[in-house]
Amino acid sequence: MKKRHVTALIIVAALLAAWWFGTYRLQVTTDTVTDGKIKNEITVVHLSDLHGASFGRDNERLISAVDSAAPDLIFVTGDMYTSGSESGREVAVRLMTDLAERYAVYFVNGEHDNSDEYFARLDAAGVHVMDYKSETVTLGSTEICIYGIDNVYFSATFDLHNEFEPDESKYNILLAHLVNAGAYADGGFDMTFCGDTHGGVVRLPVVGALYNDGVWLPEVLGSDNDRYTRGLYEVGGMMLNVSGGLGNYPIPLRFMNRPQMSVIKLMPAPKG
Repeated sequence: MKKRHVTALIIVAALLAAWWFGTYRLQVTTDTVTDGKIKNEITVVHLSDLHGASFGRDNERLISAVDSAAPDLIFVTGDMYTSGSESGREVAVRLMTDLAERYAVYFVNGEHDNSDEYFARLDAAGVHVMDYKSETVTLGSTEICIYGIDNVYFSATFDLHNEFEPDESKYNILLAHLVNAGAYADGGFDMTFCGDTHGGVVRLPVVGALYNDGVWLPEVLGSDNDRYTRGLYEVGGMMLNVSGGLGNYPIPLRFMNRPQMSVIKLMPAPKG
């Protein structure tokens, strides 16, 4: 075999390995958020955009990663299966059912997993389906109000003040599938969890996401809202966690953007 053929095979093998690793190898990221309303450490796991994928049999690797994080709360922000996929829906239901047996799981839907029958199954399994609902939980000495919206699009008149009045004395968390950062910050929330972006699918050094919501290089060329593709941000005094997602749609393609399970540590503000 000629040297150039060997070189070509090595390059192809390296590209395939990078594609497989970036597309299917789970990554757990951990970030810390501090706030004066938080009185004791609280661990949140954020899952989104599974699209029916499995990390091991019955998602055992994903569940093991959740168990290792030992969360107080699990937030699921939609598109856990792809519309029309019955097998994917069963994967999503099974995963959230298994998690709800041990943890408090709060769910909002995306545009794909938007089904009343699906919501009923999750509700029966003990999952908190947050379709324009709110719940207050007390964890240690900290009171947290959790709000959820089920929007799969936004009108020009969208205003969360018409739906919710967050209690400023409590730590207020919003769950939403789509990123609409300015509207959420204006709504008076301390932190919002979102999905949908898939991290931009392909990420590049320095410039970040290749594409998001019709915009190329959104973190460089996009509007303020376009640039929130993956990670933890501060927006108008509100913290925003955007999941890079777990699965793939419409094709299995990720680069420098591994499937993400996000862990957020909510901590008291430093004294002094």
